[in-house]
Amino acid sequence: MQSLQLHTTYSPWFALLCLAAGIGVSWFMYRKGGPWPTGLRWLLASLRALLVALVCFLLLEPYTRRIRQEEVKPKVVLALDNSQSVGLFTSKENLTRTLQGLDALAERLSEEGIEVVRQSFQEGDTVLNSLAAASFRAPVTNLHGLLEKGDRSYRNQNLAATVLISDGIHNQGPTPTFQTYAAPIYPIALGDTVPKRDVVLEEVQYNKINYTGTSFPVMARVRHNGFNGTSVNVLLQENGKTVQRKTVALPRGGSFEATFQVTAARPGKKHYEVQVQPLTGEFTNLNNRRHAYLEVIKGKLKILVAAAAPHPDIKALRSALLTNPLLDVEVVLGPFQSPSFKTPYDAVVLHQIPNINGVGSDWLRRLRSSNVPTFYILGAQTDYNAFNTLQAGVQLNRPSPQYDEVQPLLNNRFRRFSTEPIAQTRIKSWPPTAVTFGEWNVSGGSEVVLFQQVGSVRTTKPLLLYKATSTTPSAVLLTDGSWQWRLTEAADHGTSQIYDELMTHVVQLLANRRNQKRLHVYPVKDEFEVSEGVALQADVFNAVQEEIFGQDIAVTLTHEGGKQTRHRFRHEQGGEGLRLGNLPAGVYRYTASARVENQNYTDNGEFVVQEQNLESLLAVADHGLLHQIAQRSETRLYYPTQLAQLEQDLLKAKFKTVLRSHEEEKDLLEQPWFYFLLLGLACSEWALRRFFGTL
Repeated sequence: MQSLQLHTTYSPWFALLCLAAGIGVSWFMYRKGGPWPTGLRWLLASLRALLVALVCFLLLEPYTRRIRQEEVKPKVVLALDNSQSVGLFTSKENLTRTLQGLDALAERLSEEGIEVVRQSFQEGDTVLNSLAAASFRAPVTNLHGLLEKGDRSYRNQNLAATVLISDGIHNQGPTPTFQTYAAPIYPIALGDTVPKRDVVLEEVQYNKINYTGTSFPVMARVRHNGFNGTSVNVLLQENGKTVQRKTVALPRGGSFEATFQVTAARPGKKHYEVQVQPLTGEFTNLNNRRHAYLEVIKGKLKILVAAAAPHPDIKALRSALLTNPLLDVEVVLGPFQSPSFKTPYDAVVLHQIPNINGVGSDWLRRLRSSNVPTFYILGAQTDYNAFNTLQAGVQLNRPSPQYDEVQPLLNNRFRRFSTEPIAQTRIKSWPPTAVTFGEWNVSGGSEVVLFQQVGSVRTTKPLLLYKATSTTPSAVLLTDGSWQWRLTEAADHGTSQIYDELMTHVVQLLANRRNQKRLHVYPVKDEFEVSEGVALQADVFNAVQEEIFGQDIAVTLTHEGGKQTRHRFRHEQGGEGLRLGNLPAGVYRYTASARVENQNYTDNGEFVVQEQNLESLLAVADHGLLHQIAQRSETRLYYPTQLAQLEQDLLKAKFKTVLRSHEEEKDLLEQPWFYFLLLGLACSEWALRRFFGTL
């Protein structure tokens, strides 16, 4: 239902003046008569009066208001948990019968004027046409994500109820029992709550980072039900071959641990598989196997943190760097003795060095002569004239004793390392810190990691930047107040993850670039889940280590079983790199090659795709969780045999159709039909005058 209204900015009584103006102009033109008959003269006068009146009417700034009303039917979302556990541990006959019954229920509700939408864990917002046709392949169960998906899509579209079809097994995301949703939830319980005779490999514990030549443990935690006293074999396998075997008698307590000691001679990523050999009478063998993905390295990266004086930044930086087991951090505070480096450093963090008091000058000269990559942190005690001579990527012209209070703003175009999706919003909430006021000039080849935001104004001034063009890469942080960021994040979120990762990534980027490769191909993550798309990125540099673009890069990917696939992509600025899609679990190695400035360069690396098998760990449905969700929504828990009761309860709720009005205002000057009306009046008058005037 629609209606169209005409309004004016000024009083509509002024329209009488417009009409009077039109009549006056028409009378002045046609008062003396002419070669036209009386009736035609009146018609011509009326056309002219109307044309002039409408033109004058525009002075009142008229606009139209279109009001459109629509009925929004109540929506009921059938949210199907299509995870692997439902398909594995629910009887196929019962599952098919239940889903077909729900499809029939959806048709009957539609006949009653209720719109029914079917949703699952599938990607995007595409809805299911039939629940019975769903495939139960989702590798994890995030019930909160499933319920929130319907809330997000239909919250403003008269969402009346959500029917959750699940076994209650929940292994990812927030627990739905403590969340609030826009509509009441009616859970339907699938699966079986009776424990089965089964042996389950619950967990495999291991250190993800290990060192060559050392022995490290791989511990398997196993529980069972109904196999007391039975002996079971636990195997540790690598590349399909059994490395170690342990035979254990299953205890009455229901669980035990088996530990393997492993020694790796070569560095690289390793993939071990722990398997419990199946026993006769087990309910399922799907939960008898777990994977262990770890990395063996030669040694840690040596990082020096040197400060001119004690400062809260030092504690924050040290704590952040120690979260990465690959870094060996040494802290030295001024005043310094003569530098004597026991071991060469892979990277150094210099806090307010060069210093206005000359503290640390000998250390700075020694580090620069050794071409150690350096992370400079500037502050009130920094000697900016000396710093400008270092060519670290940014210079401060005419330093001032004044300073700005700035907040960090993440540069989404920085691609040297990836950040978590939550980093942008968390970094925005960090408190402002002091940055010396002046004209900051960024040199060529420098890349900004963080921009400055002054109040609500976003600027292009750098706050944290990275320079890779020189033989010795460097990074610069323009404030000595970053310790406040770490404290604020820990207080607000219970963890300082984003700050720690940011500082660790910057230091690792410096330490890992000492070889100055011309071609660098790397995965966006070291570890991927089987449900994630794998992607590779690339950096290509010229002879002076300036990044260049436009090269074709060939990649040979070797799968864990030895199978090789070949891929090609073009290295473009801001490009997506090489997207490999979803890959099976395992360790993958790749070799990349490209022709740069008429020479061939190669690079290689590896990454892990891991499978957690979360869905097969629990063969017992959790109807208690579904019951709690129902209690919170003031509904009840239903079983597959109670679909008729569910239908009655949904109809008894008497969900209402909502009548909504949508208003649209538009200036008359912006509407073409009005100009066609004026043109039609003018042309009609001219044509009649011209035709009858020649008689």
